[in-house]
Amino acid sequence: MRSEDRSLFHMTPGMRLAIFLGTTGISLILGAFITFSLVAGYFHVGFTETQRVLLQPQNAHISLFANALASVIAFLIPSFAVAFFTKGAIVSNMGFRPINNPIQIQWVILLAFSGLLLSGALASLTELIPVPVNFKSWANGLEAAYKKALMAMTQMHSIGDLIINLLAVAFIPALVEELYFRGALQKTLKDWSGNAIIAIVITSIVFSAFHFSYFGFLSRMGLGIVLGFIFEYSKSIWLSILLHFINNAVAIVTLYLVRADAVKVDKVMDENLPLYWGIVAVALVAFLLIKLKTASNYTNYARLENDILE
Repeated sequence: MRSEDRSLFHMTPGMRLAIFLGTTGISLILGAFITFSLVAGYFHVGFTETQRVLLQPQNAHISLFANALASVIAFLIPSFAVAFFTKGAIVSNMGFRPINNPIQIQWVILLAFSGLLLSGALASLTELIPVPVNFKSWANGLEAAYKKALMAMTQMHSIGDLIINLLAVAFIPALVEELYFRGALQKTLKDWSGNAIIAIVITSIVFSAFHFSYFGFLSRMGLGIVLGFIFEYSKSIWLSILLHFINNAVAIVTLYLVRADAVKVDKVMDENLPLYWGIVAVALVAFLLIKLKTASNYTNYARLENDILE
């Protein structure tokens, strides 16, 4: 359905941003309420007990389902709302446009693995930043809670478990988060500010902040910037979903392969790499983004380069 066929007026970028923020608050509450209600009903426990139940290893599949459902509700509602109030077809407004050149897929796959090097180096850089002792203690506690929750969800004993995790932890979050951050937020911020760089950077900061991890903040921000440029150049959400999925899938597959060794599992989750890999990664990422821009026949690169210079 196109917006011209709807009897609703077209919202300005500022109004769409307000709708995005408002529906985000509603959808986060709604997603948590529906998910917790289903879990509480299934296990016959109160709301306050749902978190404890979901962290039990024997309930890993239920935890995966609950987390995926909450993400779908929280991220899809604002994405659809923004697309609905934007001129044009809803599906196209959400970013579901065809991949124009198959070679784009090649560059995105290479970007995904180059991005892993960049993320590891940025994680090491984060640990070198001096912060107050109390803050670091709080950040360590947050990281420990995240790892505990992730390990509770990703109990994998067979190929079937691996496939379920790839779907629930790798693909679904990649799909709904890209629709939310790139398809809705980044696009709206660009329309509002008229500046692609500002939109990409702000979206990347929000994207990283949503994961509530200090030690992973720079890594996820770097990933968000790469995803932002992929969407800006290609205009297709499929390519940013692809990179996001590969990033998630590599972590899941690696955890599956080392699942019997607790030391290796902990090392994999730390994701740190020597800082010199960051220099290599930045060069690779820049080169591959240029290749992607060329393959995408990006027509707005002059404006984008002007944004950088301003």
